[in-house]
Amino acid sequence: MQREQSSTRSAYWKEGRSEVIHRSLDHLLGLARHYRNEGCNWQAMDIFWKLSEDHAGTTQSMEAQMNLLEMAESYERHEEPHAARAVYERLSDSGADGRARA
Repeated sequence: MQREQSSTRSAYWKEGRSEVIHRSLDHLLGLARHYRNEGCNWQAMDIFWKLSEDHAGTTQSMEAQMNLLEMAESYERHEEPHAARAVYERLSDSGADGRARA
């Protein structure tokens, strides 16, 4: 009986923890978008990279990577090739799990 209760509590805790993580990642993505819209590109990129590399496999990670790609394309259009190249290289150096290779 006690094992069942412990197992139920553990499953409930994991579900709750998963929800907290998911919502936190959504908020981080929203903050990064806000920074980008306000022209605070470095702050936006910092959060996008964190989502991309530290939370690989999540929807938020893929959205962050798409935002980073768009930012690199914008750098390229505005004749900032070094900034664009750095983003393209870091994105392409990501391994299959989304983490940057050492």
